[in-house]
Amino acid sequence: MTVLMLNGELIAPEKATLPATDRALTHGLGLYETLKLVGGVPVFFEEHVARLDLGLEELGLERPCARAEMAAQICRLSAASDVPDGACRVLVTAGTPQGKPGLLIQTDRRQFPARPLRVISYIGVRVRAQLKAMTVMQSYLAQRAAAAAGADDAILVDDEGRIVEGATSNMFLVRGGGLVTPPAEGAILPGVLRAKVEELAGAHGIPVVEAFARAADLRPDDGMLLTSSVRGIVPVGSVDGRDLRVDEALLGRLRSLVGEAEEASTAAFRDSYH
Repeated sequence: MTVLMLNGELIAPEKATLPATDRALTHGLGLYETLKLVGGVPVFFEEHVARLDLGLEELGLERPCARAEMAAQICRLSAASDVPDGACRVLVTAGTPQGKPGLLIQTDRRQFPARPLRVISYIGVRVRAQLKAMTVMQSYLAQRAAAAAGADDAILVDDEGRIVEGATSNMFLVRGGGLVTPPAEGAILPGVLRAKVEELAGAHGIPVVEAFARAADLRPDDGMLLTSSVRGIVPVGSVDGRDLRVDEALLGRLRSLVGEAEEASTAAFRDSYH
């Protein structure tokens, strides 16, 4: 059943409408979060809502509903759309100039390559990436360029050639037995899973350094991981045609740690909201 949730109401996509003066349409003003669904409940819900709240505060927008109501809507839509495991996109529109923000929630199933990804570098960074804004044109253009080049995805680099992040993900280099990731400031989105990987790696003896690296300086013995809430931790096999190493042992360890954290997160969600 194809259905979405608009301002608390289940509705077919073709019947869902927004006011023509909603500032999401006239100004591109809005925020979104993409959460992983497992067993009909969202993973790392508290972390995603906390980031959403920070963005709403900076934009001067009120949250469209209480946290518990948002949790209930996500679960209700997961059941109604028959997507217990997949992705959930929560989008807050700014609303009309005199009105309140709107809330659109969608669910879908996604498929990703099981093999290490082939990626290209793409010059360009997102504007004000600290906000997970609905204006994602830079990411869209990067992914179009990747598809045109026959690649799976793209990493964004700045004018100095420094790797900033993936088109829709954060980036970790695997170097010298540890992880190197760009600092989450300026043009880099503070990803929920990025923070979780940093936290878990540090707590289990895997060194993590926040520093920039240039795409041109990548070595064959380097590895690269892309992280995002729905895809999880994904290895990169090549950048711009240059092969990278995949550290299967480290990848497996990180995935195991994240899997345990996801299970704890969904259990906590059920205790709090079910």
